[in-house]
Amino acid sequence: MQFSSVQDVNAPLDFVFQQLSDFESYESYALRTGADVERIDTFTEKCAGMQWKIQGDFRGKRRKFNIELIEYRPDNLLKFFVKSAGVEANATMESMALTRKQSRIKVTTVLKPKTISARLILQSAKLAKNSMNRKFNHRFWTYANFIENNYNKSR
Repeated sequence: MQFSSVQDVNAPLDFVFQQLSDFESYESYALRTGADVERIDTFTEKCAGMQWKIQGDFRGKRRKFNIELIEYRPDNLLKFFVKSAGVEANATMESMALTRKQSRIKVTTVLKPKTISARLILQSAKLAKNSMNRKFNHRFWTYANFIENNYNKSR
């Protein structure tokens, strides 16, 4: 199952990518929502190979996720591999400059079931794919607006 969204942001590419690759803000957001976050690599700079273990309540159950940054291209691309008990996901965040002051962000997430129960859950989720796409697009639109507002505040 795949979800994707494209949003244009009125901010320069370097600022947008800086926001997209602000991993500390993602960690603090997860902590604020009640998740436990553990960084399991020893890198001091942003690079492929960064890894996190996350435990948190999701859909009424305590779940564990391992996330690895598998590709990092400054000002352009972030690729993550996410693994949990029954599902694996590849998430890609791409950014490109439209003009000097406007950028485009594309996010794609592909979910792959690894167990029979996960396959059944994803099959039933396909029935609600339109609704899930709308929610995914809305959440990403909200995040793009957050980035744009941060840029406007910083000027």
